[in-house]
Amino acid sequence: MRLEKSRKALALAEKYLEILEELADDQEEFQDSFVGAIAVIRRVGHAVESESKVLGRTSGFGQWWRGTADDPRLKCVKGARDLVLKEAGEAAQVQHEVLVSDAAMARATAYNPSVITESHIDVVRDGTAPARYTFSVPSASPTDSGAADLTYRRTWVFTSGECAGEELIPALRRFLDWMRDEAIPRAEAA
Repeated sequence: MRLEKSRKALALAEKYLEILEELADDQEEFQDSFVGAIAVIRRVGHAVESESKVLGRTSGFGQWWRGTADDPRLKCVKGARDLVLKEAGEAAQVQHEVLVSDAAMARATAYNPSVITESHIDVVRDGTAPARYTFSVPSASPTDSGAADLTYRRTWVFTSGECAGEELIPALRRFLDWMRDEAIPRAEAA
């Protein structure tokens, strides 16, 4: 059997994940888009479950599928979806990071007096006062032709549930990969 609806749901979820990846640096747009994206991503599991039932899944697949209720990938996505849709909570927060030549110099941590101060960045977190983080730019190595370039990166992480503290985009990617590479093929082979 071929799970056409499940594959279509997966393709749509992958598009939503791509949109989230593109919006990672726009805090407001990301948060607004996350609510719909997590619902579409979670829908893939629902599609596999319902479509495999309708098409006559085997008892072996049914037993395997019931066992996935404890899988951390499924629990992570389900918990995030329930939090944002049922409880109107926030499942994700942004972590700010300052990078110098792709080497992390300051990660949302308090001032470290052992660091020679050459620059500051003020980071505003959701609903809190700005915090000042201090970092130093390392001296250029003999092979470097110029000063290091500063870049800023926002990393979205889960705030609670099975994936608390984990980066959001890679965790959602693992879930969709699992649906594509394991769940849907298992159901179709049954």
